[in-house]
Amino acid sequence: MATVLHAVLRQFRWLPGRPRPATEMPFRARSDGVGLLYPHHIPTSPLQKALLAAGSAAMALYNPYRHDMVAVLGETTGHRTLKVLRDQMRRDPEGAQILQERPRISTSTLDLGKLQSLPEGSLGREYLRFLDVNVSFQLLCTQSPDRTEE
Repeated sequence: MATVLHAVLRQFRWLPGRPRPATEMPFRARSDGVGLLYPHHIPTSPLQKALLAAGSAAMALYNPYRHDMVAVLGETTGHRTLKVLRDQMRRDPEGAQILQERPRISTSTLDLGKLQSLPEGSLGREYLRFLDVNVSFQLLCTQSPDRTEE
């Protein structure tokens, strides 16, 4: 019933005298503050975000292996933290360069041998360990033929 009612009300949302927003335009580029970030984006209100954050936090604490709930929690609560990190990166010369160039990280752009030579516990070495666990070993080997399985 609610789905049918929602579909009917959606038709009357934009009256003929009111212009419809361009859905292909990104949210941050729009001046009216309403819109989509990407084609299948579902905008949420602050109340909805709070409910999603509370529910996902409870579920992530109950079952930490629910990666989807951890991701939802991060997406609903991390906005301010991301702004702080962005501002810190802008103040650092190397960070500002990264923000400007926006390089893509992939197995074809990584020097896996160099990552392997980094000390245990370093970010690069832990990233390599992540790749070993989560990415096909054969894919990694095609990028660095001298690499052997540990």
